[in-house]
Amino acid sequence: MALTQTKTSWSFVIIIGESRRRGGNAAACPAPSTPVSLIAHASMTSALSHILFPTQLHASTLESWAAALHACPDAAHCHLEDIVHHKAVAGMEHELLIVTARHPSGALIVLGVDRNAEEGIEAAESSVSSRYFLNSIVDSAQSASGGASSSSTEQADAAFDGVQVSHDGTPAPILARHGTTLPLSTLTFPAPSSPSTTPDTRPTLLHLSVLLLTLHTHFPAYVLLRHQCYFFARSTVLALAALFAGNETPHPEHAALQATWRGAHVSLYDAGKTALQNMLLLPLLDFPILIVPAGLFAVYSAVRLYDGHAVSNEEERRKINDKKIIDHGIVQKYQEAWGQFIAGRQA
Repeated sequence: MALTQTKTSWSFVIIIGESRRRGGNAAACPAPSTPVSLIAHASMTSALSHILFPTQLHASTLESWAAALHACPDAAHCHLEDIVHHKAVAGMEHELLIVTARHPSGALIVLGVDRNAEEGIEAAESSVSSRYFLNSIVDSAQSASGGASSSSTEQADAAFDGVQVSHDGTPAPILARHGTTLPLSTLTFPAPSSPSTTPDTRPTLLHLSVLLLTLHTHFPAYVLLRHQCYFFARSTVLALAALFAGNETPHPEHAALQATWRGAHVSLYDAGKTALQNMLLLPLLDFPILIVPAGLFAVYSAVRLYDGHAVSNEEERRKINDKKIIDHGIVQKYQEAWGQFIAGRQA
């Protein structure tokens, strides 16, 4: 596959090259469902065995996981069964996806997919704390009031997009890293009516990997109020639903918590930051800076604005948020990337 100037192409060249260095048609990744595969599982190096069926919880960067996955022929036949969007109830109320796929042998593969500000759960939680969250809003507002644009001053470090692979075929070891979590929604895909005669149109792990790489390539920075874990998880769900006729079922009690922190949608904090910027331009500022955020967020909750749109209720706010994500053209970006990926594998 020839190199192009896009980051997406560069990522896929690395992955395809890795596959070729491993021999292209590598031995199938082992599935712990037969004695033969168990022997293979025990004897293989960690290069492939940890991708689908690790002996202990395996966590890696998205790029590393995808590179190894693309060297595994079984990946193209591991169809996704469902994706559950989860939200942690403590700390920064982190959001992640639990992906369940089925190996051709029938064994379940369970993955955790998420975005963090730094590598590792502990590092992410310490760097993006409640104090950090509010201070970032105040700092960016102060910088913008001094003449810099808000887009250039908003927190934007390289994102750490990661994948965790369960060792026991359940989401429990992945979710345990985040404390108590709540399910927000479940995405499913239509299964073939007759598996023996009808093609399976559900996405595979390969499709998932290319979509995640596409998101990582086009949105590589962790931007606190825009391209954080909420954005990464929701973008993945929306794109898969559009591409593969997915059916999303919101959780009746918890769906409204999606993309919220301390009960307020993240768009309210962004609106509060904008208002704070305007207030800091005033010649006299005779109120304590530390009490500004809470007051502003309360005001914007009452006014109910989202980027200039009137919002009648929180359901409408979520719809506007989804439309903003869709307008990024992630589906189209994925389709282009998938075409490049397939062309590279066939070259």
